[in-house]
Amino acid sequence: MENTSGSTSEKQTSNLTLSQIKQELASWRIHLDNDWSEKEIRRIWQVFHRLAVQANALTLPQIFNDQATKFFHSGRPGRAGRTKGDEVYLDDDWTDWTLAHELGHRWNNAWEKQPEQWLRKSLGAGRWEWLKRKLRSFEKWLRKTAQKLDLNWKIDWQALWYHPGKAPPPCGVDRNFNASEDLAESFAATIFPEDAKQRASNAASRLTKFGEQWDWGRNYQNFWLTPRGQLTSRFLKERSPGEGHADQTDRRAAKD
Repeated sequence: MENTSGSTSEKQTSNLTLSQIKQELASWRIHLDNDWSEKEIRRIWQVFHRLAVQANALTLPQIFNDQATKFFHSGRPGRAGRTKGDEVYLDDDWTDWTLAHELGHRWNNAWEKQPEQWLRKSLGAGRWEWLKRKLRSFEKWLRKTAQKLDLNWKIDWQALWYHPGKAPPPCGVDRNFNASEDLAESFAATIFPEDAKQRASNAASRLTKFGEQWDWGRNYQNFWLTPRGQLTSRFLKERSPGEGHADQTDRRAAKD
C-alpha cells in the first residue's frame, strides 16, 4: 500500500495539466531538477496536496518555515531516500511513503530539529539515550569485529533500541530508530494513516513480544487519534509553536 495517494488527490491531479502542477509546486517553493517524469511530478504533487489538506490552517511554505525544498534523484537503486538540509534525494524506485518520510526530515530541518525535540519531550521518548548511544557504539564495534573474524554472530540488542515513550511508535522500532526517525515516521503516518496502520501491524507481528505495544490499530481507528498522531497534527497546524506551545503540549501529553 506504499504508493497509495488517495482517490481525491488522484482525481484532482488528473484534472490539472502538467504545466499547472509545476506552477503550483513552484508557488509552494518546491523545486525539481530536470529529469523527473510527468508521473513522478504528479505523485509528488499528490503527496504535497495530502499534506496541505492535513495542515489546513497553513499554506505549504509556512509548514516548512517559508523555506524552499529541492528534489533530486539520488541515482541509486532502491526505494529509500535521504534528506540533507533543504535537499531531498530519492532512489530510483521511491514510494509515496518514502517521499512523505523524507518530508518529515525536511520539516524537522526547517525548524532546526525543534519538532523532534517536542515529540520526544512530550511523550517521554528516548529514555537513557545518553547511555544507550555509548553502548550502541560498543555493539557496532563488536558486530564489525565478529564479521572480520568470520564469526556468524547476530548482534542486535533490543534493549538498546530507542524507547518510544508512553505511546506506541508510528510503525514499530528497530536498531536504526531514533528521535529523528520517530518524527519522520510520524509525519509520514499523518499523511498516510492507513499505510501506517498496516506497517504497525506488520512490525508487531515480526516481534510478537511488542505486539500489544506497537499495534496501535487495536486501540485506535487511525493514526490521527493516537497520541503521536495528535501531537504531529497539532504541530503541523501551528506556524511556529515555540517554547510556549511546547510547554502546553507537554501538559496535554501528560494527561493522555
